[in-house]
Amino acid sequence: MSVIFLVINSLTLSLQPQTSGENIFKTTCAACHTIKKGRLVGPDLSGIYQKMDNDWLIRFIRSSQQMIKAGDSAALAVFHEYKQIPMPDNRLTDDQIVSIIDYIRKEDGASKTSVAPLPAKQETENLQYTSEMVPLGRALFNGNVRFVKGASPCNSCHYINDLSIIGGGKLAIELTGAYTKLGPEGLRAILASPPFPAMQGAMKNRPLEEKEVHALISLLKSTSERPFPEQAFKSPGLIFLILSSVCALFILVHIYILYDNRSIS
Repeated sequence: MSVIFLVINSLTLSLQPQTSGENIFKTTCAACHTIKKGRLVGPDLSGIYQKMDNDWLIRFIRSSQQMIKAGDSAALAVFHEYKQIPMPDNRLTDDQIVSIIDYIRKEDGASKTSVAPLPAKQETENLQYTSEMVPLGRALFNGNVRFVKGASPCNSCHYINDLSIIGGGKLAIELTGAYTKLGPEGLRAILASPPFPAMQGAMKNRPLEEKEVHALISLLKSTSERPFPEQAFKSPGLIFLILSSVCALFILVHIYILYDNRSIS
């Protein structure tokens, strides 16, 4: 009996790190949020427990969009301040969310006596996203060049308005202005640790190489900065209609030239 107890106890101890507030924060929240390191995609969460009570935080972390649709003023304020970028819903229990809040409290206390790392923004502000990297970024985005570890191409779900004949898919948000909205540090954080379930599925266990991340950000920077006409090549449906009409015309001409004068036996 004592052996069984020891086995169960050891298994419980081994599972604790996987469900700790620190672990959940790093795997679920850190792609968009920091603690005392400045804004990223979303707000810095230092002191968030002093601004809102646990009940509000639990509801917001679980489904911010539900609160926004319900007209919660605080949720709406955060949504508009951070450029209306939706925060993904999280299937976390109340205890798990409270453990995240406790971890933020702990990190706030620790930061008073320790030297904090450089903010995430400073880590990327010296990187140069140049036009030389744009062709590789476009090839990776469109799937003409495969990601080294096999992640799905970006245009499976995303669209960019860069005057390409086929800009991409419509399953996820358009990325034409993503660089302006998120900045290089926000894009880098999302590409390194995707917070969105669909993106996690496309990249699961297949992280991007540093060169690939650099090339994609260079493409998005170029796309955000170049003055493309807003409606140019905006509709993939219209493009496909034009292409299919051209193909149909070609086939009809081909049939007319090759088969019109054939003798019938």
